[in-house]
Amino acid sequence: MSEFAVVPYEEEKHGTAYMVFLEKVLGAEKFATRKKAVAWLHDGHPFGAARPPLRFVVTDGDKIAGSMGHMPADYMIKGERVPVRITHDLLVDPAYRGQGIAKRIVDNSKATGDFYPGGMWMNVPCYKIHRACGFDDVVSPTTQTLVLDPREFGRRQGLGALKRALAVPALAFARSRALRKARGVLESGSGGIVCRDVAEFDQSLDGSWLSMAKSYDIAACRDAAFLNWKYTRHPVLKYRLVAAQSGGSTRGYVVWRMPLEGGKENRAVIVDYLVERGDVETLEAMTAKVIVEARSCGAESLSVMTTQNAAVKLYRSFGFLPRRGSHTWVIANWERYLPREWLGRLEPWHVTLGDSDGDFWTGGQ
Repeated sequence: MSEFAVVPYEEEKHGTAYMVFLEKVLGAEKFATRKKAVAWLHDGHPFGAARPPLRFVVTDGDKIAGSMGHMPADYMIKGERVPVRITHDLLVDPAYRGQGIAKRIVDNSKATGDFYPGGMWMNVPCYKIHRACGFDDVVSPTTQTLVLDPREFGRRQGLGALKRALAVPALAFARSRALRKARGVLESGSGGIVCRDVAEFDQSLDGSWLSMAKSYDIAACRDAAFLNWKYTRHPVLKYRLVAAQSGGSTRGYVVWRMPLEGGKENRAVIVDYLVERGDVETLEAMTAKVIVEARSCGAESLSVMTTQNAAVKLYRSFGFLPRRGSHTWVIANWERYLPREWLGRLEPWHVTLGDSDGDFWTGGQ
């Protein structure tokens, strides 16, 4: 395949061919969603223009044979801001499969020397290619799920009659307990913490978000420009933002979304949250608000992912249970930044479902 080249994506040079490639690989229905997400990334990323490329493509003449995203982000690592990249959307034209194109494009990304702290939500072939190209495993985080509609949840999970008969009453009891706890937290005022919905993130709070990120050993940097692009301007997904304050001080935020219309699951998701490390009180207040609202809006379940032990204990106290299966998580070029032991421990990391690939690109299809 010496005639193929991995090159940085340029809109003017590759834009038309890339759209043809996407529609061929994904089909018309999924392409309709993905092209909106591509425009959101290429035209809206707050510092994408300053840190090209946003993706690499494998070309064959005037055709695109393969592509993978190379999204820029910043992470706070041991108190220092570090530029990083996130891999996503590894795709190969079916006509070119079996020729090593996927491996070549992943090899190329690793060879850039950029730090890749979070390649997640991969299918098995994509994961295996990353591993074959020298990406290393990080211990897998687990999604926690609170069932809000036991009967519908049991039906959708395909439980047999006997299993449903045993599971539904237990899940109904757990739901009632969770709602009692959540309402109790909200009614008590939870130490003067006020949680309110906001339309977008305010730039004046950027210093607070940076300070909170620094309280973890490693966490994605979050500011208004990045958060608003990611969560308030997405062309398909509709997020809800909750900010917590106490005594005039900002204490944290949660980003969540209701079930996707026409999605595979009638599931609400807490996509992102940020509090000072160990501030369980604030996280509890914001989680309580989300639980009550998700239930009132008819969600079948509510899911969240966290790498923090204190947060896991909090979610379990509400009745969240570990979801079956785990996420693959691979990183590369980490040696300059992290001790090896961090690959086997979740606690140093603050990672959420919003930190990597996922429904951003697919719209939940």
